[in-house]
Amino acid sequence: MMYKANRNRLFSEQQNEGDQLKKRANELAKENKPMTLLKAVNCILDLAEDSEMSEEFWVASKPFANYVAKRMKTSSTQAVLLALLAEAGSVGRTGAISDIARYTNSRNVKMLQYHHDLEELVEKGCLRKTKKGFNKETNYIIPTALIDAMNKNEAYEKPSYVCSNVMELFQKFYELTHLRFEEEMSRELLLEEVQELIQKNKKITFVKELLKLHLEEDDELVVMHFCRHLVLHNEDSLNIERVAYLYEENWERYNFTRSMADGTHPLIVVGLVENAFDGGFHSTKEYRMTDAARKQLLKGIELKLDENSPCDLILSKKIVKKDLFFAKDVDAHMQRLTQLLDEKEYQKICARLKKGGFREGFTCLFYGAPGTGKTESVMQLARLSGRDVMQVNISDVKSKWVGESEKNIKGIFDRYRNVVNNSKKMPILLFNEADAIINKRQEGAERAVDKMENSIQNIILQEMENLKGIMIATTNLEENMDKAFERRFLYKVKFDKPDYEQRAHIWQSMMPTLDKDTLSHLAASYNFSGGQIENIARKYSVDCILYGKRSIRQDTIEKYCQEETLGQKTAKIGFVK
Repeated sequence: MMYKANRNRLFSEQQNEGDQLKKRANELAKENKPMTLLKAVNCILDLAEDSEMSEEFWVASKPFANYVAKRMKTSSTQAVLLALLAEAGSVGRTGAISDIARYTNSRNVKMLQYHHDLEELVEKGCLRKTKKGFNKETNYIIPTALIDAMNKNEAYEKPSYVCSNVMELFQKFYELTHLRFEEEMSRELLLEEVQELIQKNKKITFVKELLKLHLEEDDELVVMHFCRHLVLHNEDSLNIERVAYLYEENWERYNFTRSMADGTHPLIVVGLVENAFDGGFHSTKEYRMTDAARKQLLKGIELKLDENSPCDLILSKKIVKKDLFFAKDVDAHMQRLTQLLDEKEYQKICARLKKGGFREGFTCLFYGAPGTGKTESVMQLARLSGRDVMQVNISDVKSKWVGESEKNIKGIFDRYRNVVNNSKKMPILLFNEADAIINKRQEGAERAVDKMENSIQNIILQEMENLKGIMIATTNLEENMDKAFERRFLYKVKFDKPDYEQRAHIWQSMMPTLDKDTLSHLAASYNFSGGQIENIARKYSVDCILYGKRSIRQDTIEKYCQEETLGQKTAKIGFVK
């Protein structure tokens, strides 16, 4: 009898509670406000508080839950859970199952039955799952876009991942990884979302090339992360910690960083990612996309270049033809280089070197006294072979070294590779007057400036080892050149001051109206370089324009010759042919 009485009392209480909830639901529905998403959510919350998620609650909240469900394209149960998490977490904060349990005065175990519904809400984009928080409990965050839709009383739909171009693709990818960075998205969900992003954009060239690599999902994520930083932010390399956050668990991050450091990570093994530089040497904390990976994945994408880059691109078609006169040995070298740089020969030689396992890069050093035609020889080689010249201004580079030495010098080679990728013919990288960067390194350097220059030189040496292109350096001070640089130059051409016969040719080419006697006298009397003779010829042309001189007087030329030596009397050779 006692059991029957208790059962009847419990039934009566439940019935009474149900009646109260129905009454409250009717009152909420009759309020003089049109039904909106926010009103429906508030009604659900009003009924849910301390309801223990009873059957009576579900019956009473059904009209409001159905309204939300229809607008949000969810089930009525999911609509209730969404409302409860909105209250628990509010905008930008996390809410957990335990928060729902406390609000509804229910047991946590009872909440487990709603796990599947919560997962479906995550898949629909109505929730984001995370473990953010001290106790690492599974938490949920309502996207700001969904909250905005509720405020506007608009139906919410998960944003489309279909992109019109690669820049939009990387922007959407950034938005996803930023949520992982803020710990507002689990790694598991991040991988799912990125895969959806990839699958919805198979027509974009980058995605096509990425899929050709047949990478694991984890590795695709890392590759896209490197490419995103390069394309959107022009960041050539990333610290390992700026990649490791993509992993959720500590052991995952540890395994990733360790495999990258010891070179066993699949992306390093297959040649997609490589170490960047630190102090001129390979770093175990900085990594970058390899040139081969960039060329394959980012083809057709114009990477941003530093507008203040100390490099000038000189087009071959704009190089003016000039006659150059060399000694026999220099002339032989120049003829060989002219033949080598002919496109057909160049391609055959590169293919042969590659097949033989040799380095494909061509490095040349032109050294000798100032004004002997080193730079102009490079220009004429470029003109004859139809190759553009990327000229590096060393003085500008040095002014940018302080604080960013490695980045700036590395940026020169990165820009060269970008120029290579966008050129029909291999361009020439010219380090003009390179004395300051290929001189002897400081042993046991202690001063900051010495350490900085050593770091610069180490990077250049490493880049020369891996060069796939044509690099020519000119220098006036070959005796001070570091032996490590000397070994890395395949061709070394010494430019001496011209002898009598060459000087005569130069005088005649620069000032064709000179009579033979004057020409012979000047060539024999002044041991000038080609650059000095050109200065004199230019000065005479200027005076002819200013003062209307029509004929060349030997005494005038003699005066110019004296001025060319900065007022010091020139020792005449005393040889007349």
